[in-house]
Amino acid sequence: MTDDAYAFDQFPRGQLQFKFSRRGFLTALFTGAEVMWGKTDGRKALTLEQLGSYPDDALAEVMPVVTPRCVIFEQDGFVWGQPWGAVGPLRLFPLDSPALSAFNGFNGRNPLGEISADLAATTGWETQHSFDYVRGLFLTLVQIGVCQPQG
Repeated sequence: MTDDAYAFDQFPRGQLQFKFSRRGFLTALFTGAEVMWGKTDGRKALTLEQLGSYPDDALAEVMPVVTPRCVIFEQDGFVWGQPWGAVGPLRLFPLDSPALSAFNGFNGRNPLGEISADLAATTGWETQHSFDYVRGLFLTLVQIGVCQPQG
């Protein structure tokens, strides 16, 4: 990742490294040590750590959602999030950032591919750049316990 904390398009590929108490986050999501996504609709089961190495075409079908009991609010020109069980809120991104438009689509009904297409239309970015940005935003928010795949 670059020195710019909001350069979501630079998010690295590979296993995710979590920056929160895994125990606290997983308790908020489900009971148990392994969170699997995709198993219920016939796809291969996937752990949250594996999301960062998931191929773009498959990740484009993921529907992001804010984690249960996570509090999202605006303050001092930024969007903040406080995952359930976190000690305090985390600054997510500036209100004037393209991240706000993408994040508004993280409602469990829109896949990442659709969110990135909407962002490309809004910003004028190339399709791949827009997808890289939305991918990085989503994975960053997964790492800190603010978002997860729907289902």
